[in-house]
Amino acid sequence: MRRRATAVTATAAAFSAVLAVAALAVPAAGADSDDSGTRFWNIDVNHDRDYTVGVEAARKRVFSVSATVTDPSGVRSVSYELWHGADRANADGVLVGPSDCVKLNETTSFCEALVTADPNVNLRSNALAGVWTISPVATDGAGNVTRGDGAYFARIKRQTYMSQTVATPQPVKKGKDLTVKARMTVAGWETRTNVPLIGHQVLLQYRKGTSGAFVTLKKIKTDRNGWATTTVKATADGAYRYDFAGTSLTVAATGSADFVDVK
Repeated sequence: MRRRATAVTATAAAFSAVLAVAALAVPAAGADSDDSGTRFWNIDVNHDRDYTVGVEAARKRVFSVSATVTDPSGVRSVSYELWHGADRANADGVLVGPSDCVKLNETTSFCEALVTADPNVNLRSNALAGVWTISPVATDGAGNVTRGDGAYFARIKRQTYMSQTVATPQPVKKGKDLTVKARMTVAGWETRTNVPLIGHQVLLQYRKGTSGAFVTLKKIKTDRNGWATTTVKATADGAYRYDFAGTSLTVAATGSADFVDVK
């Protein structure tokens, strides 16, 4: 049996950044990169266009990775390795999933794996949020093993939560100050609990009456306990809420609105 490497043909643009990491040994790619007959097409992660997987604090998340794989001698098996780090030899996180393959014809198969991301097992550091490289590994009908080392990535994010928005006092007189607050937390993979999301920008939004679109009133940063707090003048009956757009490492979240009766 011979090991070999080949490029991956992707259907979406790759992410440009990879995070700095500590060392953990991972198998190296095979040589003879120019003679492989195996090709990987249409790689998809989690059926999500932006290839994002949010993982909660202490709960595992199972998501799919799939590709169409072709080889002149047929496809015997395929697995997917997701790794986090500057390169595979120095990865600080690895997720692996063997796949089930459906034969499309004599040379081509569709192969899908379920990969588990678990803060209790393989996501024990918050630093593992971000870009993960996908390396599919295929065994063809002749027993040759090919690792796809093309530029194709997934992004695993920490789950975020926005509390119910609370506006006080209520009811309030027109023209008087309203204090509007909500709290943001984020999955802490190291402690396996949700922790305050500190120093992140959120938007205070308002909708007049009971229907229509919310408009942004202010941009607020969360404090060391995750709270966003500000004051506004009460003008008319309406609802207030906070909205968080998310980041490259955290998932977007919108809090439930609080309706205020203005006297």
